[in-house]
Parts: sequence; structure tokens; C-alpha cells
Amino acid sequence: MNREIARECLTNGGRLTSEEEIDRFMESWKNGTPVMPVEFVCTALEEWARLASVPVPDPMDNENERRKELGDQARFVFIQIRKSNLLARTIYGGEKPRTERCPHHKGRWSGCRLMEETECKGACGSDLNVTGWLK
Repeated sequence: MNREIARECLTNGGRLTSEEEIDRFMESWKNGTPVMPVEFVCTALEEWARLASVPVPDPMDNENERRKELGDQARFVFIQIRKSNLLARTIYGGEKPRTERCPHHKGRWSGCRLMEETECKGACGSDLNVTGWLK
């Protein structure tokens, strides 16, 4: 890891940081500590998918078709990731995946509503999301 990447990780959101903090951050990477902000990782994965799907000059076999298919699949996956209430709850909230289906919503996401207006009175809710899975 270089200093520019460390600085970008630490200043995500415009926070000021010191050179000493950058040194500590870089040292923690040497020890294998996973400290990358989620947004940084997502941006890196999206950039990888973008670059991996760019057609190449003088392709071999069906290489450009495969690259286009990879790009289409990656875009689909990233849309699903952005929409995922489960990922938000696990990454940002530290919640474990729920294992018991709501008897009313049967494990299906059922939109965004006020919890008191749902059939289960919010038993499977998360903020306004009707997850389909009991807390």
C-alpha cells in the first residue's frame, strides 16, 4: 500500500488526517489488519469490472464477447449489491443474516412501508424495509 491510497482511505468523507495516522494505518496493513473502507473496496471492484469488460484490439477467439458478458454480469451484480438491505445490515450494522422466515412475508422482500402498517407489525422490518425474515 502506498501513502496516497492510505491517505484516501483515511480521508474518506473529507476527514483530515496526520502523517502519523497514515504511518500507523500503513503499519497495520503489514500485519494483515483489514481496515479498508467499504466504499473504497466497492470502487476498486467496479473499476476492475469496467476494465475487464473493455474490448481489446485484435481479440482472440470470442474474447470481446466474453468481456462484454462479464461487464453485463458485473453491472447486474453491483446493482443487486447496492439494493441489498441484507448487505447494509451486515456490513454497516453488524447484524447476522436472519434465518427464520416471517409467516406473513415468507422470506420475500415486500417493499418499503411503515412497520406499523405491515401484516406482521414490523416483526421482519429493518427501518422501512419489509425484509421477509424475522429479527
